[in-house]
Amino acid sequence: MENTIIGVIGAAAGLVGLVMFIRMLAFRLGGAEAVGRVVSARQDSKGRYVHKVAYQVGGREVVGEDSEGYERPLSTGEELRLIYKKSEPERCKSVRVVNISLIGFGILALMGATFVLRFLIM
Repeated sequence: MENTIIGVIGAAAGLVGLVMFIRMLAFRLGGAEAVGRVVSARQDSKGRYVHKVAYQVGGREVVGEDSEGYERPLSTGEELRLIYKKSEPERCKSVRVVNISLIGFGILALMGATFVLRFLIM
């Protein structure tokens, strides 16, 4: 019984990791890269810093908000490599954050698969 419970928890965690990995990978592959500069920073309700970033898309300047929260504010004018959504150029994420998220979600999916193999199948 304990093995089944642990296996189901692992399957749920693995499924969440897989879904988030696929979503982040789709954003990475379906987006385009740009180098932006920080225009401003504000603190959100959780105390993290969210930055407005200006970058070039097809010859015009777009100001988007990096949707990830940072523990410290970046300096105004600091450059940041971004991935933006082609259909909505205002939606952007830091390349570094996307890459770290892909690794984290991939590990979570693999851990879930390992739990399923160990506790449900074997």
